[in-house]
Amino acid sequence: MKKVFTLIAALILGLNLTAQTNEEVIVTPDSLHLYFHGCSPHGERVSVTNHTLEDLVINRCYAENFIIEFLYEGENIAETGFIVPLGESVEFEVFATPTSKNEQDIFGTIYIDTDFGVYTIALYYETTYDIEENSVSFNVAPVPANDFITITGENLGNVTIYNAMGQRVEEYEANGDHLSVSTSDYPNGMYFVRTANGESCRFIIAH
Repeated sequence: MKKVFTLIAALILGLNLTAQTNEEVIVTPDSLHLYFHGCSPHGERVSVTNHTLEDLVINRCYAENFIIEFLYEGENIAETGFIVPLGESVEFEVFATPTSKNEQDIFGTIYIDTDFGVYTIALYYETTYDIEENSVSFNVAPVPANDFITITGENLGNVTIYNAMGQRVEEYEANGDHLSVSTSDYPNGMYFVRTANGESCRFIIAH
């Protein structure tokens, strides 16, 4: 079975999810989803926009339990630092590699340490995903979702929803093959549905 290694940002299909804002510094997106499949990695884009009154100094970028690379024009600035000029937006290609092998999914946080504060990007590292089949025994719709999601599949049983940090948001007991969940109070972002048989599927909230 062909396996691939892909890093996917939460901003998919042109979605404009809520970005982090502090002192007019904007980091987009605010969560990344990474799949491991044993082949070459492909970085995902992270943008840092400087709307302050001076140049923005990025001191370093790091994450516990991961090796982080922030590439700008092929150079890794994760440890050496970088300056985002006043009024400009800079795009980085980001790679995240676990420091140890793990058969379980990993949740983490990428920290971007700047002179204006520390900004974070939620990271979800999934070890069991087949991009070729990309199949689970249930379906989540609509994607992106606004006020609700509908989960359909045979014998759903216990259904748990997690946010991008791996924190449990809600848990339900489905009777049959259909479950509707109100998401009107969910913040914009990426979430995961996990059923009783251990299968999981992600979905996006975009109000």
